[in-house]
Amino acid sequence: MLTHAMLETGREALLELMKELRDGHCNHTPVKLGNLNQLMLTAGTEKIDFLHEFDFTESPVTGAFEARNYLTYNPEKTWPLGHTQEFKLECETNTKLLLTSLRGSENLYEQIELLHTLIRLKGLNFDTGFGGWGETVKVSDLLNEVYTKAGEGLQSKIQWAVIRHAAGLLDKVDISLSDSVTDILVRQKQIAVGKAYSEDSIISRPGSYIEVMDKIREFCGEDVRDRVLTQEILIYLSVLIKAEPQLFKGLLTLRVSYFILLLTSELAHELGVTQNEAYEHLMQLSPSEIKNRLRQVLTEYEEMNQILKQQESLRVKQPEKEIEWVVSPVLEEPQMPAGGWRRKRQMEGAVNRVPKDFYPNVWELLRHCKGLIVGDKLERRNRLDSELILSEMTPGEKNFALQIEHLLNKIVAPEYRQVNIEALMELSAIAQRNPELQIEEYIVLDVLVGHAVRLNWQGKHPERAGRYDEDKAAAWPAFYNTSPYVCASHILDAFRFLTHFG
Repeated sequence: MLTHAMLETGREALLELMKELRDGHCNHTPVKLGNLNQLMLTAGTEKIDFLHEFDFTESPVTGAFEARNYLTYNPEKTWPLGHTQEFKLECETNTKLLLTSLRGSENLYEQIELLHTLIRLKGLNFDTGFGGWGETVKVSDLLNEVYTKAGEGLQSKIQWAVIRHAAGLLDKVDISLSDSVTDILVRQKQIAVGKAYSEDSIISRPGSYIEVMDKIREFCGEDVRDRVLTQEILIYLSVLIKAEPQLFKGLLTLRVSYFILLLTSELAHELGVTQNEAYEHLMQLSPSEIKNRLRQVLTEYEEMNQILKQQESLRVKQPEKEIEWVVSPVLEEPQMPAGGWRRKRQMEGAVNRVPKDFYPNVWELLRHCKGLIVGDKLERRNRLDSELILSEMTPGEKNFALQIEHLLNKIVAPEYRQVNIEALMELSAIAQRNPELQIEEYIVLDVLVGHAVRLNWQGKHPERAGRYDEDKAAAWPAFYNTSPYVCASHILDAFRFLTHFG
């Protein structure tokens, strides 16, 4: 099927193909033109269920004419949801209510969120009941419908955020991924995917697109769109490194997640919004816009780093001399448990055990800042707005505890989840000792803990202070093996650093 978008984005290639077809050949293959309904009478057809890890849910030929729409789509009522709406849909567990909402929705952004929650609860193959008597309509069928509709119309009307969301849920893979990675590796660079600072997340040798995608799935964040965006960034990096290798001078490891962070920082600076709001804007950009912005980031790499540092800083409404710095726990440091502190944190984090008065302490902490971001800092569903929480919930309210628990449960690594709990307890201790303390920004735990890890490592290895990026994979396990007292001390140091007191 020829679409307007194809004519806009690939006019020259399309015209060349049509000329070849008109002349009776296509890449040395004889071609006969005719009406489809006549050619179908003598054509051989075969159902293909499996090919290169792609599932075909319908015949490509008949689907072009017989595709049914089970959902309602109104472009005039399609717009991004607020992060509170997204969070509520993410937490919904009533399948019947989700299906009813899906039937009544005309907004592609709402539909993709509802489908995402259904997948989390029931899986891609769940029968939605939308097909009526004798017809099975799975969640995957509706997802493909949303994916198709989001890409229809003029280039300016394409809903790229919905496309990336649907592509992530459908686990789509670009088969050119392997070639792109190879193009980068042969130029003496290595690649790190995802936000986990682990040796396993580094790609240093060529592999199939299946192997590359397995690595992306394992180490990319909770947002499935991140898997799609990571593929795009890798492909654009390969194009740029071939065309303009000078842009990569001085970069040994290309950390895809850091490039995404720099892209969001640039957008946040331009639009005057938070980083997680900027991430939503990034998702709505077309592939060509992202490629152009990535080139700009590489061109102004050092300047972008400074913008990012400015955005991560915290403004405090009182002088440092008036702040009483306190480390929690204040008791003497206990002995190292059997197996080490990392194993202890893994066990504590796995059972979701929290200290006494943890939830009321977090509620009190919200009175001292604009809000908290727990977990992936670019996922705006992870944002707790102080004004909203304090006006709607009480310290001992069960719904508040469930909301915090939900955010902590989204953190995959149990030891990192436990460190987040320890960081919240340390921040709460500082807030309790300083009733007048007021932080004008959101406290982003990802950023706070990241700096605590850096300060711990650089304190032990001052000779490598300038080469910390190369040591991150070793710095994180070392931090997990510190005692709660040392962890709290470095959280405090990181907090002082971000407020420019350090």
